[in-house]
Amino acid sequence: MTNSKSDLEELKGLQREASERRAERKKPRAKPRQTKEKQSAVEKDSSSATKPATKDTAGEMPPPETEKTIQDLAGQIETIVKEVEEASTERPVLALLAAFVLGVVAGQLFSRR
Repeated sequence: MTNSKSDLEELKGLQREASERRAERKKPRAKPRQTKEKQSAVEKDSSSATKPATKDTAGEMPPPETEKTIQDLAGQIETIVKEVEEASTERPVLALLAAFVLGVVAGQLFSRR
């Protein structure tokens, strides 16, 4: 009888933990903080913005807008990948189905007919 009581207590504890984790998942998440590498990269970019631009080997000025655009795109891609990872962990069957459909579509696009 003591074994079944401890099993029931353990089950109730697991159910309580599961409900707490579900509640945490439903909360909106704050944006992730920048890592030290990103912060140092931002500091380097800000310090390089104050320095006069140097000419590259071809004698042309490197376009700073291109570098900023690439960094923006990298940040957007990173955000998209994180969102896809979260969605795939929440609904693995749907993620598997989406990957299969994407594979079929890519196969049709690249097939030689």
